[in-house]
Amino acid sequence: MKPFERGIYLLPNLMTTIALFAGFYAVIAGMQGQFEAGAIAIFVAMIFDGLDGRVARMTNSSSAFGAEYDSLADMVSFGLAPALLLYQWALQDFDKLGWVVAFIYTAAAALRLARFNTQVGVADKRYFQGLPSPAAAALLAGLVWMVESNNLNTGVEPLVALVLTFFAGIMMVSNVRFSSFKELNLKGKVPFVTLLVVVLVLVIITIKPALFLFLIFIAYAISGPIMTLLGLKKSRSLRRKSKQVESEASESVDSDEKDASVEVHNKEKV
Repeated sequence: MKPFERGIYLLPNLMTTIALFAGFYAVIAGMQGQFEAGAIAIFVAMIFDGLDGRVARMTNSSSAFGAEYDSLADMVSFGLAPALLLYQWALQDFDKLGWVVAFIYTAAAALRLARFNTQVGVADKRYFQGLPSPAAAALLAGLVWMVESNNLNTGVEPLVALVLTFFAGIMMVSNVRFSSFKELNLKGKVPFVTLLVVVLVLVIITIKPALFLFLIFIAYAISGPIMTLLGLKKSRSLRRKSKQVESEASESVDSDEKDASVEVHNKEKV
């Protein structure tokens, strides 16, 4: 084995390290009461987590080491950091229930990442099975960022945080399918209107980033259960139609057999 083959690729693993540092910083910021900074750090971790894989593919520097390192960094940035940030921010108001829910989220993130790693190359690339851990982390971080940046203090924020943390944890380990958007062809040509819509969305996000990012990720988290329910309703309708067609076909066959039997019986009489 050549010496350089025993090393690691610098650029993609540097992106992963920055994402890991952002998650670590989110924990420190939460411990110091800087909740808004901690929430923003989780979004920064999301950006670099998305970049490391793309950089690895663009530079043809993918490796088993990078995949394992990325998974461990995700556990810190999207499993541990959001749970501790939410606990310091609001969940500690619920005493034991608070840290239990925070742990449920952390354990769910670990299970979600483990399941994802075992399904690489097997699962349908169009969908994620369970809510992706970065999206779950963004949901919680978006809530903290929105409340802190707008100085909201209605008294229901801790309860909302408790429910959302539990919901995000359950969605991560569920069998609910979420769109991966991997079927979108970003390299191909798109209509001019599409470009205008993308620019408009980016402009809207820059006006109130905390609010709109939270709304985007909560809509994505809800889209999975809605798609699943619609899919179940559609499959039931198809099964019902299939049974109806089979029943009508069976009745038609029985009717033909009866007619044939009567015809034979009449011939015998004659």
